[in-house]
Amino acid sequence: MEIVKAVLLGIIQGLTEFLPISSSGHLVIFKEVLKYKELGVGFDVFLHFGTLLAILFKFRSLIFELLKNPFNSLSLSIVIACLATAPGGLLVHFFLKEVFSSGAFASLMLFLTGLYLLSTRKIKEGRKDLPTFKDAFLIGISQAFAVLPGLSRSGLTIATGLHLGLKRKGAFYFSFLLAVPVILGAVFLEGKEVLSGFGGSLGLFLLGALSAFLSGYMSLSFLLKKVQKGELYQFAPYCWSVSLAFWIYKLLESKF
Repeated sequence: MEIVKAVLLGIIQGLTEFLPISSSGHLVIFKEVLKYKELGVGFDVFLHFGTLLAILFKFRSLIFELLKNPFNSLSLSIVIACLATAPGGLLVHFFLKEVFSSGAFASLMLFLTGLYLLSTRKIKEGRKDLPTFKDAFLIGISQAFAVLPGLSRSGLTIATGLHLGLKRKGAFYFSFLLAVPVILGAVFLEGKEVLSGFGGSLGLFLLGALSAFLSGYMSLSFLLKKVQKGELYQFAPYCWSVSLAFWIYKLLESKF
């Protein structure tokens, strides 16, 4: 049963990390529903590492180009966005982590994610291939809010890019290039929990990471097609449905 839960959580992570429906929100909600909290932060980091590998593999050509020529406007935009993200992420990590770890909070934030996705419905194709430095800063700010479970990182950053006039494909690519340093930062910050959390669960950690990698890789192409068609808003009803389903579950749980 533990293996099934680890695989299930890995699949959920892989799909929701890239689709604009909040991986952190889903993990918090599903762990609460499945009564599966004992693997803790270390397991979450392994799932994020699995999705990081999916990004690196999917965008390997572009990433290699950036590594060969690191001093360009795109690289600087990524740095600016990450600097804008860092204060909020560090604040939540060190001071507010436990406050936002409930399924109730995550479901509320998931509802708000749906509203922001819906706001992109009438946005036409933008004209900018790459974000300006100001755009990058604002996208980084939006990414900072996504440290809260239920607020989708990809949803907020892609939607913000679209509102700022980026072309759909450009908003998509910039969003996932930003994910690389963000996930690496999360792995670094949670390193102690990972090292101390292995115990007899290393196999489950690796299995979860593999599941996250496979499901994450498959979801990237699907999302790109939806974004290029201007259909990001279509994920809003799903976010609302999960939020509502959680509250129905809690209501039934309290009655029985």
